[in-house]
Amino acid sequence: MVRSLGEHLVSKPFTLYWTSLDMYEKCPQSFLWNKGWGTLDVGGGPGKKKPEPIRDSRHHAVMGIVIQGVLEKLYNDELWKEPHGLADRLLAMVDKEWAYQTAKKWNWIDYRVAGTKESLRQVCREGVLGYLRTMQAHRLLGEWSKAELDLIGWVDKYNPVGGRPDVVVRRKDTGITILDGKNALSKGKYTDPDQLRWYALLFWLSYRQLPDRLAFIYYRYPFGNPVLDSKGNPVLDEAGVPQTETGIDWVPFTQDDLRGLAQRAVVARRGMDKEKFEATPSPTTCKFCDYETVCPARQAQKEANRKRNPKSVDAISGSTGFTDFDM
Repeated sequence: MVRSLGEHLVSKPFTLYWTSLDMYEKCPQSFLWNKGWGTLDVGGGPGKKKPEPIRDSRHHAVMGIVIQGVLEKLYNDELWKEPHGLADRLLAMVDKEWAYQTAKKWNWIDYRVAGTKESLRQVCREGVLGYLRTMQAHRLLGEWSKAELDLIGWVDKYNPVGGRPDVVVRRKDTGITILDGKNALSKGKYTDPDQLRWYALLFWLSYRQLPDRLAFIYYRYPFGNPVLDSKGNPVLDEAGVPQTETGIDWVPFTQDDLRGLAQRAVVARRGMDKEKFEATPSPTTCKFCDYETVCPARQAQKEANRKRNPKSVDAISGSTGFTDFDM
């Protein structure tokens, strides 16, 4: 039997997910330190991630987990089939899920920068209610609807890939729609359309059928809300009429897009198998990395930037994270 290089180096099977592909392409060292690999020891033991010196507040992640947890029940338990009192039932579920997740992930949130527990919980409540409005407006229900659908496929006989789209809906009139929910403060600023195209690739590999539509759902920008500019003023159309949010951003894709993603997966996995984990620091990528303060390549880059331009962003930036003692 022919064995891939990865089967020799990696101690356990590895399925490539979008987050790993995206992280590896942006900075292979960040992938290694965040995920671990094979028998390599980067400070946490063989194959383990590197211990985090600084951890940013992950309140946005917790809120996203709470919202998605409730929406998963909405779809998978078919709660929408009983519309009377649905909003109240979902809000009660939000409160329960919020209490559970904040107790479980107590060290994920730094309330000094995140705000109060009540204000964060309210964002979750508004996100779920907003999703209901968007769901109704765009008919994001069908004869078959599934949240957190586990998709696993093979790009070739050596490269398994996987993912779990937030929602997949099949309707006779619109076909198959794959949705990904975002709790971002800024709509579209930190989203990558290739994430949804990745799910389209997985759907094809799993079912040999292309989805018909891909879209991001922004929980903080639901259907019917006024569109506001950066100063909070209503945005007007050419006729002077205030614009309203659609609640959804459609993402175009082609078969060539999916072939390109498949090739990127093969290239990235080949680099991982060959243990190519060099650092490729950049301000855009590093500001989201918990290891920025201990990365020699990033610190050298910042020092060079300071010398070249004393007024640069790197010269005035500081840590926004908080020490995690993992008690």
